[in-house]
Order: sequence, then structure tokens, then C-alpha cells
Amino acid sequence: MLDYVRGWFRRSVFKTIRFLKHPRKLRKSPAMRWFARHFLDKRVWKPTQHTFSGGMAVGMFITLQLLPIQMPAATVLSAIFRVNIPIAIALCWLSNPFTLVFIAWLEYVIGKWFLAFYTTVPTTPFPTHLPDSMVDAWIVLKEHAPVVLVGGIILGALVAPVTYVATWGCWAIGARLEAAKKLRKLNAPAT
Repeated sequence: MLDYVRGWFRRSVFKTIRFLKHPRKLRKSPAMRWFARHFLDKRVWKPTQHTFSGGMAVGMFITLQLLPIQMPAATVLSAIFRVNIPIAIALCWLSNPFTLVFIAWLEYVIGKWFLAFYTTVPTTPFPTHLPDSMVDAWIVLKEHAPVVLVGGIILGALVAPVTYVATWGCWAIGARLEAAKKLRKLNAPAT
């Protein structure tokens, strides 16, 4: 029974992909043309030095935005910029419940510092515990959410290029080491 279900699932997935990639279907609607141009491009699924580094940068930028739609946002941004989609989605999981507290605190501090130059910032301290009622929670969220959002955008804009350059460099170093290893293997005397 399990083999039958697996076979059915696999056949249905391949039929759907074939249906979506059919040229007549892709030419009919602008949404399908956009989908095919961005999501069915092999470059966004196969890691190369550029797509991997770009996927890391997009993933880090989206990770630092404390929004509930991180994975769909990372997918769409990766497709638009034509960078590696799986890497960007995987990096969204860096902002998990364990790291969320530190990220939120850092974004709040940066956002409060930045907004102090342009407008008034919240005078109430950031809450250390959850409010008792929904009204209190809404008031706290209304007051502190813009600060965290601005801090996230600033932090993401600073961290994303650094991530891109660091990943590009690590990929280049790894490629050089691999080429040197192959060269040593070719030049090694046969015993």
C-alpha cells in the first residue's frame, strides 16, 4: 500500500511539473510566465558561487526581519534576484525560538538608536514578560513593533552584504583547495 501511495505521489508531482512547464500553459497567463522565468530556472536550484552567496545574503536579510512570512518572502526574493532558493529558505530557520530573543533585543536597540535621530522613540521599557491581557499586548506591540522593524531592516541591510562577501570568499577558498588537492593527486608519483 505504501509503495502504491509513493508511486501515485511521484506520478502526480511529475504530471504537475510537466503541466506547468508546457509551453502553451506558460504563454497563456502572465503569472505563469513569471513563475516559469523565475522558479523553473535551473540556476536558482543548483548552487554555484554566485547563487549560493546570493541565497545566503537573501536568507540572512529575511531572517533578521521578525515577520511571520519569512519562508515565502525568502522564496519570492530569491526567485526575483535569481539566487539559490533552498539556501535562502534554510537560513530562515536561524531565527528560531532560541535565537529570537537575542535577535529581537538587538533589532530593538538598533532601531531605537536609529529612530532617536529622526523621531521620538518609545519611552516605556521593552517588556520583560508577556502582558496579561490582549489590550496590554496590543499597546506594547503598537509602541515597540515599528522600532523592531526599523532595526531589522537596518541590521539586515548591514549583515546581508557581509554574508554575501564572506560566502563568496569561502567558496573561492574551497575551490582553490579542491583544485590544489586534484593537482597534488595528479602530480603524485605512482607507486
